Amino acid sequence: MGSFLYSLDEGFFRWVNEGWSCPFLDGFFSYITDFHHTSILLVIVLFLLYQLIWGGARGRWAVLGLFVAVTLSDQGSSHVLKNWVQRIRPCNALPGVLTPAGGSDAFSFPSSHAANMGSSMLILARTFPDFKKLYITIAILVGLSRIYLGLHYPSDVLGGYIFGVGLGWLVWEIIEKLKLYFQPAQPAHEIIPRPVPFVLTKHHRKARRVRKKH
Repeated sequence: MGSFLYSLDEGFFRWVNEGWSCPFLDGFFSYITDFHHTSILLVIVLFLLYQLIWGGARGRWAVLGLFVAVTLSDQGSSHVLKNWVQRIRPCNALPGVLTPAGGSDAFSFPSSHAANMGSSMLILARTFPDFKKLYITIAILVGLSRIYLGLHYPSDVLGGYIFGVGLGWLVWEIIEKLKLYFQPAQPAHEIIPRPVPFVLTKHHRKARRVRKKH
């Protein structure tokens, strides 16, 4: 069973890494996988600043959630799980792997990129559900970039997603409880009761007919 799953893992890896190879995807996936690009960093910083300054309480809670979730997923995947599993990257374990963005000597499982995408995109999707499809698309593209560039097996990416989404969900649940704790309760005198719709019962209709007769 293990050899069968590994053959599927390697087969999908080869299909993406070799079968999709072309100059356009070399540049595209190399770009989106590198968070140190000035343009990508600028977009991230501007988004966080906007949420902190103009995003209201929802935006500030989102920034807090992103900071905690990504810190946990990044450090947990890079310094705990990778050192525990110690899986060799496909670019160092398999012959003929294409590495358009260069190789890496770090361990392979799980993908820290996928873990960070999973944790951050869950926080964003729960906070801003109208853009959920956009966040999921970004996470999938970044995960595919790690396979295409020869740096991770598909199972590395899947494991990273699961780890990141799990941490993101945990952070989200904690933040929801913190919101209830820190959010001030609405004073009783400010609560405006909703009007109760008046329903004419059979008794009311009969009483109305009696009054009309008199």
